[in-house]
Amino acid sequence: MKFYRYDARVYAEIDHDGEFCSPSIRIPKIELTTLNLHKETPKGYWIGYGHPDNGYQSHSRWVSKTAKKRYAYPTKEEALTNYIKRTEKRIKILKSQLSECEFGLNRAKSINIELL
Repeated sequence: MKFYRYDARVYAEIDHDGEFCSPSIRIPKIELTTLNLHKETPKGYWIGYGHPDNGYQSHSRWVSKTAKKRYAYPTKEEALTNYIKRTEKRIKILKSQLSECEFGLNRAKSINIELL
């Protein structure tokens, strides 16, 4: 049995000197990670990379069978739906944080040091 998880990743570029650098245009790649079932329990699954014969214990992660939010899903469709929901929630949080920062910055700029 396989499990799936989508994530967005931005990779470094190599500049003209052969050194790694931040990309000039940060365009994330949506990547699908495939994880293997290592062990099934009555309440969930132990999943991870690799094969059980190669010492997977250090890379295993437990996933509930019934939770609404999970690390990985048994179908690619569920994994993609989860990625979309996670990303929408992250955008909402970041917009709120940006709004707070902008408000705080504007207040700080309006403080008259002379009057303090």
